[in-house]
Amino acid sequence: MRFSFLLIIAALTASMSVSACSAVDENCAEDSDCCSGLYCDVILYHCLG
Repeated sequence: MRFSFLLIIAALTASMSVSACSAVDENCAEDSDCCSGLYCDVILYHCLG
């Protein structure tokens, strides 16, 4: 029981650390924050295509 609880906590922690990319018009700080094919506009700080 205790082991399965720890596995659940570990799985939740791992899933939260996976970062999704930002879509068009979402906030960003650099190009790598944006989804494939998009870039981060350094004035607006939004992903653009």
